[in-house]
Amino acid sequence: MCNDELPDFSVLMSVYQKEKPVFLDQALMSIEEQTVIPDQIVLVEDGPLTAELDKVIEEHQKRFSNKYELLKLTSNRGLGAALQKGVERCRYDWIARMDSDDVSVPNRFELQLKAVVNNPQLAIVGGQIDEFTGEVNHITGKRLVPTGQEDIYQFVKWRSPFNHPSVMLNKKAILDVGNYQANGKLEDYFLWSKVIIEKYPVLNLSEVLVHMRVDTGMYGRRGEWANLKQIFKLRRMLYKGKLVSRREELTGDFVMVANVIVPAKLRELIYKKVLHN
Repeated sequence: MCNDELPDFSVLMSVYQKEKPVFLDQALMSIEEQTVIPDQIVLVEDGPLTAELDKVIEEHQKRFSNKYELLKLTSNRGLGAALQKGVERCRYDWIARMDSDDVSVPNRFELQLKAVVNNPQLAIVGGQIDEFTGEVNHITGKRLVPTGQEDIYQFVKWRSPFNHPSVMLNKKAILDVGNYQANGKLEDYFLWSKVIIEKYPVLNLSEVLVHMRVDTGMYGRRGEWANLKQIFKLRRMLYKGKLVSRREELTGDFVMVANVIVPAKLRELIYKKVLHN
């Protein structure tokens, strides 16, 4: 299959002032060096950026001036709100998500677009990720998610069934279920749940699509008490959408509270040794 037979698509990325310029540069390079180049790259500036970040963006705009479209928000609104605006700005039916500090494998978009051609009804096409610190080849972990639709529908009961930085989204389906919303740090899990409640076809590829950058504070942030309100809201939505039973809802609530209570080091060990393998 030649590239001319693949659908046009947008890439959607949000960036804010605390991002490191070198990380953003690497992320954008991994987009521009794909085997299939996107037709539009939407960069949502979630509030004013630093001069160094602005410089990185300007340099990439010079190389691909006809691809980049900047959407500048006047204040930092958080990832969910930023992506909501970004989805609306994307011109094409398919939207590839990308985080501003991760690195996509060179044929990521090609693999996902071929899956889309084989099944145009898909709402989400995700994939596997590995985690790295420092250099991209310093792999420290991985997060594997189920590939088959029925397994994904079961997985969503307990954990997010897609690796957010790896997904390619059908814009119409995403808008039909209400788009991204400002749901704390769970904006992606809420979106996947709404898509699955509406019984859209979904898929994860078996290949690693993204190298995800991790830092020492990531597992600490997953245990913040502020997350609990959104977690309970999500579990209630899963119950009302008939994805979980009342017993499963309460069991999930208990597990999520336990996740917040345990020390960060133990949480990191559980994620790395159990949940990400």
